[in-house]
Amino acid sequence: MKTDSAVLTIDDMDRIAQLVRNLKSSSFRDQQQLDLLEEVLQNADAMASEHVPIDVIGIDSRFRALDLDSRTRVQYTLVLPENADISEGKISILTPVGTAVLGHREGDVLESKAPGGTKRLKIEYVSRRRRETRIHSSGSTYRPQHRACAGFQSAHVGG
Repeated sequence: MKTDSAVLTIDDMDRIAQLVRNLKSSSFRDQQQLDLLEEVLQNADAMASEHVPIDVIGIDSRFRALDLDSRTRVQYTLVLPENADISEGKISILTPVGTAVLGHREGDVLESKAPGGTKRLKIEYVSRRRRETRIHSSGSTYRPQHRACAGFQSAHVGG
């Protein structure tokens, strides 16, 4: 398994740290999951957004992963808890899979606790949204969006 520390944008690090602080002082029911997220933050390398490779999973990243045990592919967008909606493929950073993939990149193999055991996932594709506003050569401003992402839903991979 790959054990390199996670890479996060400074913006994501700040947003997640604020979330952890708020939830620590509340009656959030899954303190163990919160502790895991806090551990990811403590061990992560924070960088300016423009220095984080585009294939690193952060908040609002779409990613596709292969479950190495079931040979099933899944595609999700990693979001803050208030934006989570599994019917739209949006998973919270507070889910076991969300915490496990945070700050990792294409090609990484990792483990995530799940109901009924541990999942081994290989990250196959990442599309990270950059939040900063840039000045286009024409002088107008724009916000870059996701790279084009192949539209995978859950699928079984023959083996």
